[in-house]
Amino acid sequence: MKAIEKIGGLEHLAQLSEELKKTMADEEQLRAVSPMLTPYFAELRKNLGFLLGTAKSLQTHGVNRTKDIQGLLDQLSHIK
Repeated sequence: MKAIEKIGGLEHLAQLSEELKKTMADEEQLRAVSPMLTPYFAELRKNLGFLLGTAKSLQTHGVNRTKDIQGLLDQLSHIK
């Protein structure tokens, strides 16, 4: 859980996704640079979204399992 917390702050990836979104708003300028940029940026944003969603899901899962384990430890402490 500690390792996930250390890398869990994926704000820089969220910022990158937002910047890509802003850049994609001017599609004509991107196509002027290269016709491949628009689909490349779209795919990159999709993958970043998936990565961020997965990271948030892992964090939530870790928190929930930590609570479950703590509850079990509390129950065991009463048995002693």
